[in-house]
Amino acid sequence: MTEGVVAMPGSIADIQGDIFYIEHRAPYVMSSSHVHGHVELNYLIGCSATYIVDGRMQKIPENRLALFWANMPHRLIALEGEGKLFNLYVPLPEFLQWSLSETMRQAVMNGQVLLANSEHDYLLTRLQHWFDDYQRALPELREIILGEIALLLKRISIVGWESPKAVKSVSDESDAGLQWSGDHPGSGRVKGAHHVSTMVRFIGENLHNPISTADVANHLGLHRNYTTNLFSSVMGVSIKQYLQFQRLQKAQLLLLDSERPIGEIGFDCGFSSLSRFYEAFQRYFGMPPGQFRKKLL
Repeated sequence: MTEGVVAMPGSIADIQGDIFYIEHRAPYVMSSSHVHGHVELNYLIGCSATYIVDGRMQKIPENRLALFWANMPHRLIALEGEGKLFNLYVPLPEFLQWSLSETMRQAVMNGQVLLANSEHDYLLTRLQHWFDDYQRALPELREIILGEIALLLKRISIVGWESPKAVKSVSDESDAGLQWSGDHPGSGRVKGAHHVSTMVRFIGENLHNPISTADVANHLGLHRNYTTNLFSSVMGVSIKQYLQFQRLQKAQLLLLDSERPIGEIGFDCGFSSLSRFYEAFQRYFGMPPGQFRKKLL
């Protein structure tokens, strides 16, 4: 298991996000942040929750489908009411291959939480039906479920979504974070999604190493230019930008969930010097690591 990553109690410890699964249970307040490779869909019934996702506190209301990439450090920190939660964990390669609008896909890859504009009765019926079918453990049924989820998200990409109410942000002044270039219209299946998923995994497993674009290409046995272009076309950023982004995400996780010295965290996350770590962290979060730790603890 990757250092700093907390397994999800009550669910499969599938950190890389290779396995599709569905949970239906009571939500709980989490003591630590965690990450995993899925695109996650949450649906609260009879309660609402406050999450920290990528360093931002956001309110998720009841009866609204929330969609986000769980590769961002996230944690449920407060509950209002007693109810149930549907959790759907979609493997990244599946999500990337679905025929969704580029606007939706890049919003998710950019770390945004999306609240779907969908009818409660319709969604509740579908979710319960999917959960019941999933429990039958038939591969054919699970393939059908994924297909129906893809159609639901395509509908949402057309009908629209909203962002959750921001309870608190670590930096209301800073907008200098990683910028994804996903605002062009159109939709379609992403070619090479399997390769990109493999790249994402390789990067995640080697954040502490001085890896480069050439290393990523060599790992897949692909030409460097093809690797670079494919990754950028799917993810909206270069491999170099994404690598630094993931190092910052891991640093965020360790700052919040451990008492390790800041310098040690920076080096363990792959930064070559303390000054580079502070500069990158300040640029993305709008404050130095020490202030970030104090503000959210």
